[in-house]
Amino acid sequence: MSTTRLDIASPIRFNAQLMAEDLALKGWTKAEFAEHAGVTDMTVIRFLRGERQTAITAKKLAKALGYSTRRYLLASVAARTAREAVA
Repeated sequence: MSTTRLDIASPIRFNAQLMAEDLALKGWTKAEFAEHAGVTDMTVIRFLRGERQTAITAKKLAKALGYSTRRYLLASVAARTAREAVA
């Protein structure tokens, strides 16, 4: 069985704009979003600015919005991961 793993050494980037759009559709403030995700307000702000984007935070935020983390992976990262899995 083959599993796709992200290279820990390479930075993972997430689509903060898409996440902000999904947040707007929910009608939550950033503070409400943080509460639903179990993180601080500043964590949400920094993530959406693209300043501190970790996979752990992305997972919490995506789950709070009702999505998989994969939805927010930037295409270049997802494409590179897919290519490496095939190689």
